[in-house]
Amino acid sequence: MSFVRTSTGGNESVHKFVEALRADFKTLSLETKKKYPLIKESCEEAISKLSAASNNQQTSVYYTVNQILYPLVQGCETKDLKIIKYCLGMMQRLITQQVVDQKGARYITDALWMLMENNIEEVKVLQTVTLLLTTNTVVHGETLAKSLVLCFRLHYSKNSTIVNTAGATIRQLVSLVFERVYLEKDSVATLHGVNQNANKETLDADNGTGASAEMQTFAADAFFLFQDLVQLVNTDQPYWLIGMTEMTRSFGLELLEAVLTNFSAVFHENNDFRLLLKERVCALVIKLFSPNVKHRQVPTPNNGNTAVPNDKPYFPISMRLLRLVAILIQKYHTILVTECEIFLSLIIKFLDPDKPHWQRSLALEVIHKLATKPNLIAFFCKSYDLKNHATNIVHDMISALGTYVRYSLINAAALQNGQPTASNQNNPTTAHNAGNHCGFMFRGVYLSLVATFPPGVAKAVYLEMLDKLESPIIPDSYGISVAYAILLDITRSIGGVIQRTPEMQQPAHNTDIITEEEHKPLCLQLITSSWAGLLSAFVPLIDASVDEATTDNILKAMQNFAALCGLLDQLGPRDAFIMAICRASFPPHYAAAIFANNAHMDADLRGHARSNSQDLNNQFMNTCNEGDFRQQIVAVGTPLPSASLPQNIMQAPVMLTTKNLQCMRAILFLARSNGSILGTSWHIVLQTLQHLVWILGLKPSTGGSLQAFPKPAVEANVGIQTAVMADLPVLSQMLSQLFESSQYLDDVALHHLIEALCKLSHEAMELAYANREPSLFAVAKLLETGLVNMPRIEVLWRPLTNHLLEVCQHRHIRMREWGVEAITYLVKSALQFKHSVPLKENMELQTMLLSPLSELSAVMHADVRQRQLDCVLQILNGAGEILSFGWPAIIEIIGAVNEHHGEPLIRTAFQCLQLVITDFLTVMPWRCLPLCIRTAAKFGSQTQELNISLTAIGLMWNISDFFNQNQDKLMTTQVDDGAILPEFPGTVKMPQFDKLWMCLYAKLGELCVDLRPAVRKSAGQTLFSTISAHGSLLNPPTWQALVWQVLFPLLDNVRALSSSASNEKVDASGNILIHHSRNTAQKQWAETQVLTLSGVCRVFNTKRELLQMLGDFERAWSLVLEFIQNAALSKNGEVSLAALKSLQEIMYHNADKTVQLTDEETTRIKDAEIWTIAWNIWLNIGIESTKITTKNNDTQEEFYVPSQAFLTALIQIFPAIFQHIHQRFTLADFEKFCIVLTNAVCIPVQTDAVPYIMSSVSDSLLTPLHDGILDCMDLIQKEATKEGSNLKHMIPVIFRQLLVFSKFACAPPAYTGVEHKYVKTANHYTNNASVEMVSMNFIPFGEKSISICVKLYQSTATEECVMHENILHEIIKALRTPLAMKYKCLSSSTWKLAISSLITILHTGLKVARAKPNYFTGMWDDLADTFDKFLFPASVCTIEDRGLEEIVLDETIDCQVIELLRDEVLPHAHEMPHQFIMQIVVLLNKGSIHSASDSNICYESDWKLREIFAKTCFETLLQFSLLDDTCNNNRNSLTATAAGATVAGVNAALTNANVFTNVSGGGGKDFAGRLAVTALLHRFQEVLKRFNDDERQSGKCPLPRFRLSEISFVLKAIATLVVSMKKAPPSKVNKPAWDQLIGLYPYLVDCTTTTSPEVSRSLREALLQYTDLLQPPKCLNTETAKLQIATQSNGQE
Repeated sequence: MSFVRTSTGGNESVHKFVEALRADFKTLSLETKKKYPLIKESCEEAISKLSAASNNQQTSVYYTVNQILYPLVQGCETKDLKIIKYCLGMMQRLITQQVVDQKGARYITDALWMLMENNIEEVKVLQTVTLLLTTNTVVHGETLAKSLVLCFRLHYSKNSTIVNTAGATIRQLVSLVFERVYLEKDSVATLHGVNQNANKETLDADNGTGASAEMQTFAADAFFLFQDLVQLVNTDQPYWLIGMTEMTRSFGLELLEAVLTNFSAVFHENNDFRLLLKERVCALVIKLFSPNVKHRQVPTPNNGNTAVPNDKPYFPISMRLLRLVAILIQKYHTILVTECEIFLSLIIKFLDPDKPHWQRSLALEVIHKLATKPNLIAFFCKSYDLKNHATNIVHDMISALGTYVRYSLINAAALQNGQPTASNQNNPTTAHNAGNHCGFMFRGVYLSLVATFPPGVAKAVYLEMLDKLESPIIPDSYGISVAYAILLDITRSIGGVIQRTPEMQQPAHNTDIITEEEHKPLCLQLITSSWAGLLSAFVPLIDASVDEATTDNILKAMQNFAALCGLLDQLGPRDAFIMAICRASFPPHYAAAIFANNAHMDADLRGHARSNSQDLNNQFMNTCNEGDFRQQIVAVGTPLPSASLPQNIMQAPVMLTTKNLQCMRAILFLARSNGSILGTSWHIVLQTLQHLVWILGLKPSTGGSLQAFPKPAVEANVGIQTAVMADLPVLSQMLSQLFESSQYLDDVALHHLIEALCKLSHEAMELAYANREPSLFAVAKLLETGLVNMPRIEVLWRPLTNHLLEVCQHRHIRMREWGVEAITYLVKSALQFKHSVPLKENMELQTMLLSPLSELSAVMHADVRQRQLDCVLQILNGAGEILSFGWPAIIEIIGAVNEHHGEPLIRTAFQCLQLVITDFLTVMPWRCLPLCIRTAAKFGSQTQELNISLTAIGLMWNISDFFNQNQDKLMTTQVDDGAILPEFPGTVKMPQFDKLWMCLYAKLGELCVDLRPAVRKSAGQTLFSTISAHGSLLNPPTWQALVWQVLFPLLDNVRALSSSASNEKVDASGNILIHHSRNTAQKQWAETQVLTLSGVCRVFNTKRELLQMLGDFERAWSLVLEFIQNAALSKNGEVSLAALKSLQEIMYHNADKTVQLTDEETTRIKDAEIWTIAWNIWLNIGIESTKITTKNNDTQEEFYVPSQAFLTALIQIFPAIFQHIHQRFTLADFEKFCIVLTNAVCIPVQTDAVPYIMSSVSDSLLTPLHDGILDCMDLIQKEATKEGSNLKHMIPVIFRQLLVFSKFACAPPAYTGVEHKYVKTANHYTNNASVEMVSMNFIPFGEKSISICVKLYQSTATEECVMHENILHEIIKALRTPLAMKYKCLSSSTWKLAISSLITILHTGLKVARAKPNYFTGMWDDLADTFDKFLFPASVCTIEDRGLEEIVLDETIDCQVIELLRDEVLPHAHEMPHQFIMQIVVLLNKGSIHSASDSNICYESDWKLREIFAKTCFETLLQFSLLDDTCNNNRNSLTATAAGATVAGVNAALTNANVFTNVSGGGGKDFAGRLAVTALLHRFQEVLKRFNDDERQSGKCPLPRFRLSEISFVLKAIATLVVSMKKAPPSKVNKPAWDQLIGLYPYLVDCTTTTSPEVSRSLREALLQYTDLLQPPKCLNTETAKLQIATQSNGQE
């Protein structure tokens, strides 16, 4: 106990202490020596006792303490302050040294009581009491009670210092009493027997019973003390604290509060204390509360009244009561369940609007303390709300708060608007000043946030005002500030309960542990009880808050609460909270309109909230208006069109405040953090975000994120403020993050999100049908969601893409645009994503990913298809190599494009196909190759864009190259699915590789009959190039299929389509100019016919050996030739010509090769068959094409004339055929052949063929046609003239044909009936152009024919058949035409050639004729006639026409003819018919005198008299008449005959003197010269006479030159005649001749007057010759008689 008695080793210190005590007592005895001797004695006695104690080791100071206390007590009774102070000081030292025992303590207490009663040294007294009780536990029981009463009494003294010190002491001592209880170990057992009526004696008796009794004592002390405190507060008499005079209720309540606060364990662990608490304390509290409960505040409260009438609440008491209640609830709720229910109900009632403002504020502070403790909230809910018949405390509390908040706002506004209050010192400021503050604003009234609290900390202000006796003036906004804090804390606490935060888990004696089973129902009840009230408070607070921080806190609380609801599947509350935040994101009227269709939420709210709260809520909602927020507007946008928006809202701009955007951020945050619990609320959240995004003008961009495209300001000075503009990217970022966070959602939550987006998108689609601008938010975000969830894409792919496919079919272009953007972007991303199982090996996934892209093919909109194909293109560029299983889908997409899609679409699709075929054929599965071919063919046949068709055909060529390069791989790979390859009937077991080729060829074949010429051309070229390049890869049997199933049907189709093609002109407007050779469909088809036919023929040529082995070669051969024949007979020159070229190719190609089969005979027979077919086809073509029919009725039908090129080609083919058939070539064949040739020559030439005609093939000027014809004739002729030829009998026919041709040199062929038609069709030529053009053409041909004839005759003249058939006669007849025409011939070369040919032939032929005269009898007349017509032609020739030199040359030719007669005819006159010889003489006679033509010929043109010719004739005549004596025996008779003929000729000449040219003598071979001379002289005389007459008449004017030439010639002839007559033997010249000659002399003399020097010269020569005639010759007389006789006989004849 005290160190004095316990310390055994402390002698030293004890000694010191005793010494000090002695000294103190000595001092005291000295002080009291005079005044108080009794005390002095006592002091000395004490000193002696101390001395004795210190000397005696056995006796401790402790035992003497009571004796030594005596003088000190006496000192206190002296009332001497100095002594009292000293005595109290010594007492304190003794107490400190712990030497005071129970009895001593009692002494001291009594002394102190006495001092207290005398009001002496109160402070010192209090110090001593404190020391006495705190130093050890000696004092208890009655002494303790007395000490406490002493302090209480001092507490109520007049001195404030003493009051305060006493108050503090009491508080300390009360705590001390209760602290001692903790020292007891088994307090429950100890206190079992204690009851409140036990008296102190009983207790005193137990005092000495050791430790347990001690412990009992402490618990009893505490019990009695607490019991008396309750009594005192309740204004009852205490049981234990005897001597109490007064006690204030407020102080009593404070002490109770202090005990209950600090020593809850005592009450919890002890049954008696518990009873005391339940029965006494709670009753007391309830009783004291009654004024507060009953009281109603009058309109003007007077807080200054200090009197405390029973019926009026008194602030200090109310405040302390509430503090006490707060403690009771916080610390003793587990043992005071029912009581707490009552207390809580009371506190909630304190919030009613009719309670004083301070009372409500205090109640709020209490509630705040409770709200911060999650375990309390949990307890309330568990104990009350969860119980059937209990009050729903949590529900009521939160509802009351909601009501309070709304009431505060409305009340503030009401006061501001007309009911000002005196107490309202902190008048609400106007909105204008609210900018920089925190708080709430409602209807222009601002309530600042006057109290702020850290989260979870309740800091009371007014509950701590223990010194205030009157209610303080509380700012109006204090209540709402605290209420706001409570709401946040209560939300936080609910969260703590539901989430079982650590503080919930700590076990303590005053907390209730919630088991796992209880937890779930508790949480659900918590939500049920709280959500409506919280919402009804948060909604107005959010609407009214003016600063970001406040708004943010509320929003966070709402987010958290919504999340909790979601966690617990409380969908109604969750949706209501989310809806509230969403509503807060918009101006009220707009929000109301948008969420009008979510009426069920409002109904929920109404059902859960009390009616009065709801009314307030409605009142609140209806009174909000935009005016409040005007200053805060940061963005103005257009409303998002939606079905629920009324027209007036649709038209007005929407104005967003900072707060709206803040709410938007809150929604974003909520959705991002708690996406998994949103479930069906996603729709509201997303709908809200969609509206906000729209109003802010955020538009979707690549990948689905939204970007700001600011709209123009709606009103002046209001657009989207710069600050917000900077914020927009952040909002956009948050939006994206929200959807990025969807990757952390579980599959179900993800489906909820996608479902909500789809629903939203459906709504947007519905609106877009009304042609409103749609919101693309949902589509963009579906895309974004898909992109971030790539790792589990299969979970969401179907619902996502199915919806997007619907969007793609929408008729609004923006909707479609984004639908397809989303699908394509997703597909591209999904294909490039690194999936856990590589995509290349995952068939199912690959097919799934590509299926939406494929399904886009069903959409009819071109823009969608365009994007689909762009996507395919990008896929091919980016991920082509991984598309193993996806190729069929890709190719089908490309191939799904059809005609009605526009050109751009087809172009893109085609780009894809190009890429596929150029880059990916190698990686593609086998089964896609037929698909590729079909698709390429489809592009070939599309008609939108020609270039694409052409390039597509090029791609088919690429495919064929690929087949070729990869043949080994393709042949080894076998595909199971045979269905992908077409069947080719008639071929057994075609290998798959061949089927691929056939597929390609068949498709190309189809393209060859496309409607567009360019496509046909390209396809044809490709088909045939491919066949020629790669055909060798096919198995031989496949060739049969190729020929019969591709090539022949192709020819057939082309033929059919060509024949039905129109010949209307193609309209070339807008296109490039179309050449006239292609300006009708027919002409364009002609090109195709050409191409296909030549292609097929080329195949036949190159693959002939192969085809011949297949067995049906003859059938194919005849079919090909039939096609050729058909084409050759086409009315189109191009087609027919090409057909012939093909025929030519086939013939010439095959002419060189013969297939060696084993059996020679069979080969020969087959060959013969083949070539016979060829010959027949050739004949058919020849006869049909050159046959010119004349139908009078069909004037409409255009007349068709085969071209020269055609005919030439036809003719040129013949040699190739002929070499195979010459063995079997018959006369009938030749005749048909000749018909073809003749007809071909006769075909009129078209103007456009002139250049072709003029081009020279050989050096001659022959056209190719003529050249060819003559070559053929030459060929046959050579074959016929060979040794032992079987064609010898054809030589005459050959001659005849050549002669037919030769006639064309002079008379071009002309057909009646052709002329008019031909000219009609060619009416754009000049009228006679055709004639002229044709004429000029045939001359070289005819001439060449003559030359060939001549050559042939030279070699075959002696052939029997030639003589027998009178070929020479026919040749002469043929040559007579040009010779007779002479200058009228179209070309002078013709008659020159004719005459030279005649000369050549006669040189040969006359010999034969002389040898075999029988064959030639009919020839002689025609020959003579021919000579005559040539030498004296009907046509004249002027110098102007031909020039002098030409005429001289012509004369030379005439002379050659005379020389021929001189050399070949006259010498053999006896071997030829007399008549013929006579005709020749007449001819010579006629030639020797040249006279002027008849007078019709105009005098201007001079005729050159053919002097040399005449001379030659003359000389020849003379030679054979006068001079030549060496004649054969029968000469005379011949001469006689001839002479007769000559006379007849001369007579005829005399009768017709002027028409010299028209005289046609007969024919003869020799003449009787004398008669001839007479005739000549007669003629001379005529000419001279006429000349003289004319010259006289002409006077000065000279005669025309030709007359002068004529007379000059006559004069020269006379000279010559004279000379000849002189030389001739006399028998030849008779007297009359000389007479005649001399008779000419006068005429000659007359001529001397001529002025012409030329005539003069000739005259001189003639006159000179007369010199010899001036005397007659000697022989004259003897001969005269004979001559006379001869003359007479001649005359008789």
